[in-house]
Order: sequence, then structure tokens, then C-alpha cells
Amino acid sequence: MITKTEAVVLKTMKYRDTSKIVTFYTRRFGKMRGIAKGARQLKNKFGSSLDPLSRVALVFYKKEQRELQLISQCDILGASKGIRSDLDKMATGLAVLELVDQLSHEEENEPLYLLLSETLERIETAGKNVTNLYYAFAVRCSALLGFMPDVSSCSACSRTLNSLEGEGSVLFRLSSGGIVCNTCAGERRSLVGRQYSHERSSGYRPSAGSRDEERIRISISTVKSLSFLLHAPLVNVTALALAPPEGNEIDGTLRLYLRQHFESMRPVKALDLLKKFDIVRS
Repeated sequence: MITKTEAVVLKTMKYRDTSKIVTFYTRRFGKMRGIAKGARQLKNKFGSSLDPLSRVALVFYKKEQRELQLISQCDILGASKGIRSDLDKMATGLAVLELVDQLSHEEENEPLYLLLSETLERIETAGKNVTNLYYAFAVRCSALLGFMPDVSSCSACSRTLNSLEGEGSVLFRLSSGGIVCNTCAGERRSLVGRQYSHERSSGYRPSAGSRDEERIRISISTVKSLSFLLHAPLVNVTALALAPPEGNEIDGTLRLYLRQHFESMRPVKALDLLKKFDIVRS
């Protein structure tokens, strides 16, 4: 059956002598792989439409249960020329594509497609702080896939973020995506200690699954930045100026959070490449 949908090209690979296997994230079907016959020939009907980062109108022969769909036509809707001509933008855009490829599945998720499309548009036109768009995409992608962090208040006592300003830092729960203020964290440790002493005296030994969940300490400024990256209009994300230590802390927190919830999560190579270039430039 001939099927049409919008899509973003995530990656391509060579197939035999003249063809390509292309991975798309589509508006109607989620992640999809297709074969573009003759795409590697000097004269072919696809041109540059199969290049990663391209937003395209895709026509293919859809057959259920087939791993590779046959691509009939692919026309460019957005070529991302501004991204391809700038190293920071290119690395950020490729990092976004890597993340989608790792976390998405072959099922419709139109909100994720729309987020991906808008993020690439914002990267295209960004004048500064372009890496913020990757951080915003990562935390919003996690939310759309069912793991919404809640950093607006302490998950134990409900004190708001503004009232926690003087504490300097809080604990971030990797499993739930919530934060715990220092007062509640101290009470929790005391409670766990008393419970453990009681269990030891009664001969009970806790199972591995009953141990306290993994938490990391992050600064209040990082929590506020994460909240902004999650909730602010995407067009405003690049207005946030992050000092290098805060950017590193956001990056590290998001890596751990994603790894906690997605077992197949691997390091995003494009973002690491960008950091290497930053070191060279400095």
C-alpha cells in the first residue's frame, strides 16, 4: 500500500552497490527504516533528500511486518542549511538525532515528531547557546516517553524551588525525577538507619531491590535551569546563559537520568565531539 507521511532523516547506511538503508522518524509511524534503491548512483531521484537532518515528505510502499519498507519518493521540506554550515549547530542537531534513534520505537508519537521538527528549526536559527536546545530536547523527550521529571518542589515536603534557594543544593532522585531538600534528605537517612537497625535486631535482611533509590546532589541553579529547559517556550531556550560548570552538571544529570530509564541508552557521540572541539577552541 502506497503511504505518505512527513519525516526527519535520522541516519543512512550503504546497502549493496547502489542503494541506501535510511532510518526516519515519521509523523505517522514513529521510527521507520526503508530501502532507497539506486540512491548511491550518480544520477538518482533522491538527491540530497536522504541526508540526515533533512525534513522530508516521504512516500513508501508500506507492508506490515516488513522490517525494511521500500521508499518510492522523498522530497525535501526543510534542508537545514544553517545547521550544516556551523559546527556547533551540526553537532547539536546530530546529538538530537542520535537521541531519537536510541529512545524511539516503531509506533506513532506525533508530539515527539513535532518536538523534533521544532527543535531542528530552532537550532537552524539559533544565534547563541545552541547546546541548550539539546538539553531542552532531552528532558522533554524523556517526558513525552513517560518519564517526566518534577523539579518544581521538594517531593517530600512540597517546599517550592524559590524557598529552597538558600540551601545551595538538593538531591535529585534518578528513578522518579523528583528533588529532595536537605532537611527531608536528613530525615530520610535517619529513618532508613532506624529501620535498618530494627531489621538487623529481628534477623531480617533486606533484598537488593529494597535498598534506598539512587540519588545525586545537584545545585539549585541547575534545578532552576532544568525547570526552565522543560517548561519554557522552545524559542526562549537559547536565552539561558549557562556557565561551563552548570552546563556540565546539566549534561551529567541528564545522562544519568536517561540511563536510569532507558536500558539501551548509550553515550551521545555527537555531543562528546562538540565538547572536544570546545576544548580545542579554548
